[in-house]
Amino acid sequence: MFLSGRNNQFKFEFPRTFIPSEIGDKYKSYLNRLPAGLIKDPISYFNYGIQSINFPGPSFDPVSQNDFPGNTRKYRSSIPTQELYDKTFTVTFKAFDGWVNYWLAFELYNYYYSLPGNKPHLPEGIGIQFIDGEGNILVTAKLSQMIMSSITPLNLNFSSNTIEFETFDIEFNYNILDIELNLI
Repeated sequence: MFLSGRNNQFKFEFPRTFIPSEIGDKYKSYLNRLPAGLIKDPISYFNYGIQSINFPGPSFDPVSQNDFPGNTRKYRSSIPTQELYDKTFTVTFKAFDGWVNYWLAFELYNYYYSLPGNKPHLPEGIGIQFIDGEGNILVTAKLSQMIMSSITPLNLNFSSNTIEFETFDIEFNYNILDIELNLI
């Protein structure tokens, strides 16, 4: 019997270089005040909030041609394979008390957006590892030359004072997708 794929069989974290020291240093004193000192550095705090990701799939619009009696035929397009992917990648985060991780994301957005034109991409790509039921990494998807393109807005209101599971999304665009199979 084959096991069904589970939505939580992946490993994804932002690399340590994702949060530059000039931003990370601002958050260290806050992290030191957290109970039990569970999280020491800003990247661990940021990664801890990751709830879900979407992995882009390939798709294309077939080229249509009509032949002599009026039948429509569909064909593959001549677009390179790398261009068949959506190239949009969204990460959903759980919002922590005080929306601190949202403001950290907000600062990162401003930081990466203001980089000079010759270095607009995140310092290194992001990898998603797909894992089987025994914890073996089967496939690694590397997204490279990424830019942070949007953060969802905050929806705050005074009429709701209950504690709820709040989330926010960060959207990235990437240029290169590289798939590595580890099916040994």
